[in-house]
Amino acid sequence: MIALLILAAGGPGPVNLAELLKERERTAVEFRDGRSSPLAAVARHEFAGAKPLVFGSAKESDVQLEGVEPRAATVRAFADHFEVERGGKVERLEPGKARIELGRYVLRLSHQNFPAVVVLDPRSPRLETGPFPVWFDPDPAFRVEARLVHDGPPREEIILSTRGNRRRALHLGKLQFVLQGEQMFLSALRLLEPGVDEHEVSIFFRDATTGRESYPVGRYVDAVSLGGDRYALDFNRAYNPTCAFSPLYNCPIPPRENVLPVAVRAGERDPH
Repeated sequence: MIALLILAAGGPGPVNLAELLKERERTAVEFRDGRSSPLAAVARHEFAGAKPLVFGSAKESDVQLEGVEPRAATVRAFADHFEVERGGKVERLEPGKARIELGRYVLRLSHQNFPAVVVLDPRSPRLETGPFPVWFDPDPAFRVEARLVHDGPPREEIILSTRGNRRRALHLGKLQFVLQGEQMFLSALRLLEPGVDEHEVSIFFRDATTGRESYPVGRYVDAVSLGGDRYALDFNRAYNPTCAFSPLYNCPIPPRENVLPVAVRAGERDPH
């Protein structure tokens, strides 16, 4: 099947400038939060098959952390969830925003079919030095409406990641829309990974600013449902992958065909 998002009459509505600026303010604050910011990431530990990872202050721990119990937590990764054992109790955690706190540290449990634990430390010096998010000025011309048209079954494909993994995704079809007076096409995808919503539509893209004014790997933008087959694409909300701020994350790379021939001076810029 090839599905097309076709520009619909009437437009997606105006950009809510106040709301957009508040979102950017919240993002700026979150990047200073040592409990969740990617700038707090200090280590990444990947699972080797079914072998668990033991976190604690003891020297024999797989991951040694200061100021916590000798054997503070044991984490196991399964096909669609994690299990965390601590204090004699076992807790099941679903992928997505799964995290646990150990002393001053936060362990972010990342699945993506390549499970790993990213250790966040609020004492990371990068919380002071950055890089921090920066944005292009808002521009209503970069908010468009589109329609998703199905004309055959979706197909599975492989998306490469910044850590060399081959991640499975469902190709939903092609996005067709008009930007700067020209028709554009982008592949619309849904990652086939634990924790990904069955209705999610993701767009990973590059454009004429990539590697110059925006992050060299590319950027992401969400397709927001307006009801039925109608979607809003607001490139003012285009965002960098987390790996733009830390190499300890595993981010999808835009497929080769997802390169826009125009400069999308909207959304996040290159933070470096």
